[in-house]
Amino acid sequence: MSNYLFHFTKGRKAKDTLMNIINDKAIKDVSQIGHICFSDAPVTMLAPMFAIFSRYSEPMYAPYGIGVRKDVIYKQGGRPVIYGDENDRRILPQEMKWRFELFHPEQHDFTWLREWRLPKAVLELSFDNCFIILNSNKDSEELWNMINTIDVDVDAQPEDGGILTEYNICLTKRYRVVSMEDISTICMMNKKTLQKELSKQTEEEYLQGSAWE
Repeated sequence: MSNYLFHFTKGRKAKDTLMNIINDKAIKDVSQIGHICFSDAPVTMLAPMFAIFSRYSEPMYAPYGIGVRKDVIYKQGGRPVIYGDENDRRILPQEMKWRFELFHPEQHDFTWLREWRLPKAVLELSFDNCFIILNSNKDSEELWNMINTIDVDVDAQPEDGGILTEYNICLTKRYRVVSMEDISTICMMNKKTLQKELSKQTEEEYLQGSAWE
């Protein structure tokens, strides 16, 4: 359904939490529960899921998060949750109990999350292994300086009584970004469509120019 697993933040400071993740270049087990949680929710269901969450004053998750490549999490030991009852918990080997989540159809059912867990305290993030999910394109503008860096190389040379200034600008993206507005617009976004959108965002972009003074 997707090449990515999703880690969403929550609460009134969900955006601030995401900003901390961006600054740290890592997702951390801040609650010290022994693992980091992800959702294998299909890309096509993200917008409808948050449309439902928006009806609640304190929803489970906010539309701010990180999409991390599934193969990266798998290679570091991440696995799908094992849903079951107390009998299932008891028969699981101790070394696998971190994957267990209680399931009861009428009382405790979070199977819709398609949860994965990574038994690590920190997951390092990079341009190649993840992308940022923001609620709106306005958020992308607001966090532009956190997601991008600009380096300017200037070479000024006197010539014919004037100064010719040549400059090279390198725009470096720390992360690719997709907003929930983008996902909603491309309402049938599947994993191929998502990857196509992400591939348009390159890590480095160069601009050249010159000016007379």
